[in-house]
Amino acid sequence: MSAASLASAQSTNALPDLTTSGAAFDPYQVAGLPDAAKAAVGQAKAKMRTGEFLGFVFAASADRKIWTLNSAPRTMADYVPSDAGRQALELCEFEAGRPCAILSVNGFQARQSADSAPRQEMLFSRPSQFDSTVLPFVAASARTQAAEYQKAHGPRAFALTTSGLWLWRGGATIVQAIDRTMADCAAQFKPAACLLYAVGDRVVFVAR
Repeated sequence: MSAASLASAQSTNALPDLTTSGAAFDPYQVAGLPDAAKAAVGQAKAKMRTGEFLGFVFAASADRKIWTLNSAPRTMADYVPSDAGRQALELCEFEAGRPCAILSVNGFQARQSADSAPRQEMLFSRPSQFDSTVLPFVAASARTQAAEYQKAHGPRAFALTTSGLWLWRGGATIVQAIDRTMADCAAQFKPAACLLYAVGDRVVFVAR
């Protein structure tokens, strides 16, 4: 087994540039963007106008085939735009297998860097100990609650979803802890796919 195959993934915590050009973003003018993405942006823009959304961030891969839209309802008291952008880019990068770019913020065109400029990676892969402050996909406000996993002892496992939901369970053995964690995650967060993130103190999740 190579060293690369043992690498595990966490967030770089890179905060994206959410500067916009001030011009309205029209998803129907973006070549290669799936129809579902165009419809999602249109709906998000409409909800911004009606006040249902506090904001949203839309990101896509270079070929526009992979996209994510992270939105915040008006009832969300702890909305942080930069953190929403981080989450959107992490999910997009995870699904695309390469860095993505933000195309729109709140319905406006994001400021684009030169096409030749390297995209900032949102996920790093290296052997890692569990650290709640760099949990990928999870909002910063929810990361503090996950710190209790670090303080716990004994066999335990931690699972999360790409939508930022997470839980952990302990057990008499590591195998029991993993089984309980994944079963409860699947039951509570259905239909979201559960990812085994950590076993004991060690991160086992690999982004790509």
